[in-house]
Amino acid sequence: MPTPIAMPRQGQSVELCVLFEWHKNVGEAVATGEVLFSYETDKASFEFESPVDGTLLATFYEEGDDVPVLNNVAVIGDNGEDSAQFTPDNGAVPAAAESASAPIVASTPAPAAAAPAAATPAPLATGGVLRVSPRARQRAAQSGVNVAQITGTGPQGRVIERDVLAAPAGTTAPAVASGPVAAAPIEAAPLLDGDEVKDTALSNIRKIIAQRMVESLQQAAQFTLTASADATAIMACRRIVKERREQLGIADININDLVAYATVRTLIEHPYMNACFLGDKIREYESVHLAFAADSPRGLMVPVIRFANDMSLNELAAAGKELATQVREGKVPPDLLSGGTFTLSNLGAFGVESFTPVLNLPQVAILGVNTITQRPVAQDGETVLRPHIGLSLTIDHRAVDGAPAARFLQNLCGTIANFDLTLLM
Repeated sequence: MPTPIAMPRQGQSVELCVLFEWHKNVGEAVATGEVLFSYETDKASFEFESPVDGTLLATFYEEGDDVPVLNNVAVIGDNGEDSAQFTPDNGAVPAAAESASAPIVASTPAPAAAAPAAATPAPLATGGVLRVSPRARQRAAQSGVNVAQITGTGPQGRVIERDVLAAPAGTTAPAVASGPVAAAPIEAAPLLDGDEVKDTALSNIRKIIAQRMVESLQQAAQFTLTASADATAIMACRRIVKERREQLGIADININDLVAYATVRTLIEHPYMNACFLGDKIREYESVHLAFAADSPRGLMVPVIRFANDMSLNELAAAGKELATQVREGKVPPDLLSGGTFTLSNLGAFGVESFTPVLNLPQVAILGVNTITQRPVAQDGETVLRPHIGLSLTIDHRAVDGAPAARFLQNLCGTIANFDLTLLM
């Protein structure tokens, strides 16, 4: 019997995935474990490995299509077998197949969900059931969009995040700040004789990154403070670790790990910085869920180290490196790409001496870590050069004033400068 292949569910809030690339063509043989297709959510990219041997009998979506999770995307079987019963209009995945941790394979046909083309505006709460995904509801609250006026394109007409982002003018809720206003398109430089160009379509992740950066700058009162911390102590610690790592049996701890550890210890003493601005309230967290900007082939991602305040330096370094590896390989769990309470962004490895990090909303602060430079300081009546690491702290001025933010930054510089004492905390 043919085996239908369904689009996996990657996280409870994910309603749609973008089918990025087919790795097999219809009619080709497929072996168990071979990559059948790759796909993206708004947070990460993944590869789907075939769970069975056979021939790819049919595909139901093209590259670049938005596919509702749990919808059949293909059928694998023996040559000549009929796959029509598994088209999205005829078959879907049974509820028991909903798993975020493993590829999903449909076993039997089931009634289909309504096609996106048949979607209708979400009914008002007083007139029917208002189907809105959690991410769409949160995005609408941040942007002041009235979800009751939006046409849902998710399964069964559900309003999903993409619908909120694409909401036309006039859908904003009263007395709430409106979302980003679309700017007029900017013309590129005209092509002249001899010009050669390369146009690259934006990936789904790149579109989301662009949208969120603009939203962050438009919705928050961003204010950046800069300072530098004496890096002598952390450089000495790094040198000891490098020389004795195998002997001590610890992770390869780098400067970013040391700054991250110092930041976590300092956040515990300044809970107003370990917080989120939620419009009508500020939520402070006792535990530090440390997010950090990570580069990947698909673009910027921000994985989260949960309960970083409960970790030793070695545990924090190991957790960060594991997440960074998962990001590069496209295997990071979607649930670990959200829920941070404070973000770290390090460009120091590229020699950057200062930059203005953009807030990761709804967090109230983000710390930019810069390169280490030699700076003159007075010591015993003489001027000597000592290594200093630059720090750029961006805050949401709606939630944090300049003086409290400066106190946090001052204390962080002290924590870094006295890192040998910090390890005893």
